[in-house]
Amino acid sequence: MFIFKKFWALLTSILLIVTLNAEGTPGKPQGAVLTASHTFMLEQALLRGQGMATDGKYFYFSGNYFLNTTDMKTMETVNKRLLAIPPVLLLKGCNHIGGICCYDGKIYAPIEDGPDYLNSFIAIYDAATLKFTGKYYELPHDLQLAGVAWCAVDAPRGYLYTCEWSNAKVLNVFNLNDMKLVKTVLLSEPLDRIQDAEMYNGTLYLSADIGTKVVYALNPETGAVSVAFTRNVSSEIETEGMTILPTADGPVFCIMDVGPMRINVVLRQYKLAN
Repeated sequence: MFIFKKFWALLTSILLIVTLNAEGTPGKPQGAVLTASHTFMLEQALLRGQGMATDGKYFYFSGNYFLNTTDMKTMETVNKRLLAIPPVLLLKGCNHIGGICCYDGKIYAPIEDGPDYLNSFIAIYDAATLKFTGKYYELPHDLQLAGVAWCAVDAPRGYLYTCEWSNAKVLNVFNLNDMKLVKTVLLSEPLDRIQDAEMYNGTLYLSADIGTKVVYALNPETGAVSVAFTRNVSSEIETEGMTILPTADGPVFCIMDVGPMRINVVLRQYKLAN
């Protein structure tokens, strides 16, 4: 066992060097400052390869089928659910959990049935146990033609937001209590390849997997879109989950990037530039 652990540690170290070389050194962000990064490898990356959320104590991650709770200080897994998609949604062909959000002790998980994208749902889990609560809501298909890549809770307004993954022209606004559609908000410009989003101080921030990776700021009442910052990381990576940590010095944007070789994910943290 000791020899195996040493071999595994050596293999992981070698693969880490290879993956970092494949990605290259990130450039200097525009409009933000990179403050920290942490790399997860192999099975740890698999458990964290889609969405991301936080309650200020833990990070919550999703994989295609998985949910994971990670201690923010140690970056170690403290809980996981390897088959988190409930049977009732598996029977409908669902095979992908997207960009999750956490609010009031619950995880709100967008679940879809790619590649056909005929059914899109919001399922609710208990954050403490990662168990499915039994509550789920189907989203109108005409609003989510390419599935539902993410959802974001706006607690003060009592809303949950989604939009199309590609070429989104409107923001979909649902009542948080019953997931009934309240309205759609026309965006000032179309948004493409939005992988995750989160509210902070009345603004919806959206992380896009385009170019060298952009984070947008959206006014959910007017639909006005602007660039919050550009990350300038390799276009070879795939950006996935994002969450925001409130701090005394302002928001910390935590964003997950899947490496070019698909065997690692990097958690990068940013603060907005003064």
